[in-house]
Amino acid sequence: MGSLHEGALTDRNGFFHEVIEQWLQDPDITLACGQWSDAAVSELIPAQNAHILPPKYEGQFAGIRELQMADAPHHIHLDLGRIHTACYTVVPSVCLGFRPSFELRFLATGAGGAPTSRCALTVMISQPYSSQGLLLDRIARFFDRALTHLEQCPQWVEVSMDPSLRASDQGQLILTALRSLPATPHTRSAWEVLQAPRNPAGHLQTMQLQPPCLELLKAALALPDASLVIYRERTLVEFKTEKLDGVHCYTEEGHVSWQIGGLHEHHCHLDLLSVKRMLFSAESVPCQGGGLNYTLWFLTAGPSGNPWRRDGYFSVTLNCPYKGDDPRMEVIGPMLALYERFRHAPGVEADTQFLQVLETGAPHRYTQHAHA
Repeated sequence: MGSLHEGALTDRNGFFHEVIEQWLQDPDITLACGQWSDAAVSELIPAQNAHILPPKYEGQFAGIRELQMADAPHHIHLDLGRIHTACYTVVPSVCLGFRPSFELRFLATGAGGAPTSRCALTVMISQPYSSQGLLLDRIARFFDRALTHLEQCPQWVEVSMDPSLRASDQGQLILTALRSLPATPHTRSAWEVLQAPRNPAGHLQTMQLQPPCLELLKAALALPDASLVIYRERTLVEFKTEKLDGVHCYTEEGHVSWQIGGLHEHHCHLDLLSVKRMLFSAESVPCQGGGLNYTLWFLTAGPSGNPWRRDGYFSVTLNCPYKGDDPRMEVIGPMLALYERFRHAPGVEADTQFLQVLETGAPHRYTQHAHA
């Protein structure tokens, strides 16, 4: 994710502040910090007695807020500057006997500002069920607010349902309930938002589309000493680009398949139409001994399954940008030239460190911090 300029960051902080402020007025919410994957979750019950304090600092700390409880010393410190998305989601919950939970998750950035799926703060409907089933007034309020915020700032808000729920009885009950909710402009459209596939383009439309990333991808696969990298939970796949036989398109019964690599060699199939942005990045990483890793990211609009970078569908990365501590310009130079060639193409961006390298030159392995 490219760095937000100060004005945009201030706007985003302000928007997330307002969203939290609205939810703190709700009588039936629970605030949760932590994740079960880290073995602990702490919860606070505001009961309309909590409030979020105005910003206290400036600069890089301008996003820091404090959530205070009026009748208790317990409080939460939160950095809105490190939140990238307000994700309204319906997911199975162990706390509800694996019935769906209705949650607003504030997702945090990770190393280098990359968006992750880790929750900094979660706002949950405390009791979405009664003995008779769904409490429709609470569900209506959740989705009406979700769609309102999505309409206000679609670049910072997502609304989704866990894929495992869509085909389940509980998921279908929720979708059916949504269609019967009181008709507000937002609850009317909630059903369509949750039911819609991630890529709504039909087969015929897909056949006519050429992925916007195609020409850049072809050029990136020609970079010397580079790898095509696909990272998923507990799985990392790397293809040396010199061993990949280009990009191939196959069509069968109206379905288009984009294949990287020859049919009878090692290859992979990628949904290139899901790529929305291409980001040239230079980032200090341990695998380069603290030196810069030069990467071209192919990014999706939402989660891609990458545990390190939420929208990082796949990437082309330079394998050995250093010889000893010296930058290998015969390897780095073509990556820089590739950005210069495509920098004005739609969807192409570069992060701050990459642009710094363009301006001041590629640093040595242990002096790159001087250019940060």
